[in-house]
Amino acid sequence: MSLTSRTVRGLTAAVSLLLWQSGCSDFESSFVYSERTQSLITEAQNGMKSKSKDDSGDEAVMPGVKKLVDDRFGSPQHLNAWLKLPIDFGGTAGTIGEVGENNTVVLAFDEASGGSPKAVEMIQILSGDCAGEVVSVSAWNAVTSTATLTTALKAAPKSGDSIVTGGGEVLKNGRSLYQRHCSHCHGTSGDGNGPTAQYLYPRPRDYRHGVFKFTTTNDQSKASREDLARILKQGIAGTYMPSFLLLPDSEIHSLVEYVRFLAMRGEFERRLVNELASDYSQTAVTGRIKGGEKRADILKDLSEFLASDFPDSVTTTGDELAEAWTAADTEDAKVIPSVARVPDSPESRRRGRELYLSKALNCADCHGIYGQGNGPQTTIFEKNPVTNELYPEPGLHDVWDNVNQPRNLTYGIYRGGRRPVDLFGRIHAGIKGSRMPSFKNQPHEDIWHIVNYVLSIPFEVEPGAAAKPAQTAAVTVP
Repeated sequence: MSLTSRTVRGLTAAVSLLLWQSGCSDFESSFVYSERTQSLITEAQNGMKSKSKDDSGDEAVMPGVKKLVDDRFGSPQHLNAWLKLPIDFGGTAGTIGEVGENNTVVLAFDEASGGSPKAVEMIQILSGDCAGEVVSVSAWNAVTSTATLTTALKAAPKSGDSIVTGGGEVLKNGRSLYQRHCSHCHGTSGDGNGPTAQYLYPRPRDYRHGVFKFTTTNDQSKASREDLARILKQGIAGTYMPSFLLLPDSEIHSLVEYVRFLAMRGEFERRLVNELASDYSQTAVTGRIKGGEKRADILKDLSEFLASDFPDSVTTTGDELAEAWTAADTEDAKVIPSVARVPDSPESRRRGRELYLSKALNCADCHGIYGQGNGPQTTIFEKNPVTNELYPEPGLHDVWDNVNQPRNLTYGIYRGGRRPVDLFGRIHAGIKGSRMPSFKNQPHEDIWHIVNYVLSIPFEVEPGAAAKPAQTAAVTVP
């Protein structure tokens, strides 16, 4: 049984569990905090000390954004598993069946999930008096499922306490594969700012929004595991994202889980910053002081917020992330045409072009009348939704603040895939994070007409008409 949030949800009140390390790390790196996190005042970033004492008698600390993120996700060398999140961290879940003598415990595993593992080197206890403890195993009997512990636990475990063996294997493998294949473009933190990123166009994806453009899910849903695996296997046409089709499925799975882990880390950080930025960014605090408030009073307000309201926001954010990413893997999230593809014909393409040019869809406003990606929207100056100021360059911008040139449909290169069903999905759900909107309320038959027209653009001057032969200059033969 793989260690996912479904396996262990509700077993412990602790929000994070340490994943075992795989010995000495073969790389040195660290996760970076976003610029928006660093735009907060220091106390909002790092937390504040409380007047109350913790259980050990020390001065309690009310954590800020950085500690909350670190506690739940850790660092590249010391990954943490926030069990609330729907991530396959790896490992085999079970329970303590019986506590024996001489530091031995008998473990119970679900036979339907493979039963007793062949080897056990460590055990992590998830519930009971020993919750959170990790202990090494000096001997393992796979027949009787008996483990001999290297050292005694601080408290006696009890029958029924939840445990996991081999915890974190999937995520650790994903981390290593990501560092080898992905980090040079996408960055260690998944911020799209690896050492080669500055030379690439379009820029590598920044996962920290929790947004992926090319999905088979509806406009309100996250990317599914299937979506991420497909991109890894096929790459993205017209970009520097290569195909990793030769990787085994187990490695693709580990990479998918690690990319999801980075995306959830980034999204969690962004949401926490959103709770604080309006009142406690450096710019906001400077403005409040200019308006007559004292810095001491502002810090007192922040202290009260961190102590009272912020913990609820942290819990709610975690719950919402878990719900959204879990829902993405359900059938309800998928874009599924209600009718089969309309047969490709000149009549269907003509109808598709009528819809393409119609006021209701107005595809030409971005893609241009002839699909060359040069519609009038490419010449306007948009407002940045965060700063509410105009971007310095004209054109359509995505959520990563990059200029997005609408697809030149005459090339016949479609980054989300060129199958008719791929184009149906792009039109139905839009492209997440971009200005390509969803047309989910359009009749599915009409969407198929548009698909037929779009697929014909590289090959026909007019819909339903054969391409005209190229004009050649007359040659006089002496």
